[in-house]
Amino acid sequence: MKKLLKKPLFLRFICCVIFVAKILYSMAQDGRGHASRGYEIIRRLAKQGHKIMVLTGGDTYEPLENAMQGMKNVSLRRLPGLRFAYNKKGEVDYAKTAASNFETILAGDVIVKKLKKLIDEYGFDFAITDFEPFLPRAAKSKKLSFITFDNQHKIIFGKKIAKKMKIKHIPSYLVTSQVVRSFHPLGRKCIIASVFKPELRKKKVGKTEIIVVGPLIRREVEELRKKVVKKDFVLVYVKPVLEKVIIPKLRSIKEHKFIMYVHDPEKKKKSKNIVYKKHSAQKFAEDLARCKAVVASAGELLMAEAIYLGKPIFLMPEGGTFEQTLNGYSVKEAGIGDYEEITKVKKEDINHFLSNINKYEHKLRKIRITNGIRTVMHIINSELAKAMQKKPGCRKE
Repeated sequence: MKKLLKKPLFLRFICCVIFVAKILYSMAQDGRGHASRGYEIIRRLAKQGHKIMVLTGGDTYEPLENAMQGMKNVSLRRLPGLRFAYNKKGEVDYAKTAASNFETILAGDVIVKKLKKLIDEYGFDFAITDFEPFLPRAAKSKKLSFITFDNQHKIIFGKKIAKKMKIKHIPSYLVTSQVVRSFHPLGRKCIIASVFKPELRKKKVGKTEIIVVGPLIRREVEELRKKVVKKDFVLVYVKPVLEKVIIPKLRSIKEHKFIMYVHDPEKKKKSKNIVYKKHSAQKFAEDLARCKAVVASAGELLMAEAIYLGKPIFLMPEGGTFEQTLNGYSVKEAGIGDYEEITKVKKEDINHFLSNINKYEHKLRKIRITNGIRTVMHIINSELAKAMQKKPGCRKE
């Protein structure tokens, strides 16, 4: 090991990648985007021979469980997490969200204590966290090297964010900013992955380096880029809890056909203009490459994948989530789609969007997106190598 430390950094990296690292990876639980991009990183790490334990729950657990069946070197465990709560209109209800998460927040110290015990029990070398609040605290306490990965930190580190706000969005901005600052401690690197790359106010906070990369595009989507066609249907996706809000509006737009991915397609009332499908990463990617446009909630990943494949997109931010509102604003500003809060969307809004598809497509042809996955993997492998150098001896496979 002493000889290894004397070698130049690039040689040390080459030496370390032949060793196996034990990685603890935690993810936020609200929305399926965390699962999609997390899986893209996990399967690449597993292919390198590293052993990964994944911690999550909520919307993220089931798609990961299905995707990782039979995958070597990877295990999945449930972890208590924070979730949004909604009112009857489909808006984020801050009071209900606080009440529903109160027990988890109250048990935070206990959760962190259990994570610290888990780190000791398995001897983890490194940790990665995707907008999850408990593992960073445990890692800091155990002096375990870790990095954070999300798109929410652009809200507090990006320049000119305030200029994109309307007065009505200020409460949401203030709440979101406080949550990001208070609940998500930073590690050695804070990686912000976004299709609309923010200009940073600062590139370092304390000992943490802030890095902006392009969005993480799934392999299923990347492989379909040269097979994009334009069929006569619109692809639709929202969170299961918000399906009942948008379905009646889609039914009223009889001049267009929709394919909608839902939680329980067999329980949905049949409609002549809507085909319901069960969630499937591969099938969804194929329909994304074939659709004429996308109508969806305003999460980062689906927005990025639609733009990557040249598909106009109508975003429906959840009321009270500033990050999604910012995504909607960015799409409209770029001239590649439109947006309206999901509780305020009308039939006319979607029809107006669909009548302007050609105009949006023209703008999309001028946009070039670089898949950030290779940059992210380079950063992870570099940090892994540094973490392994601190071990008394690297483990050979």
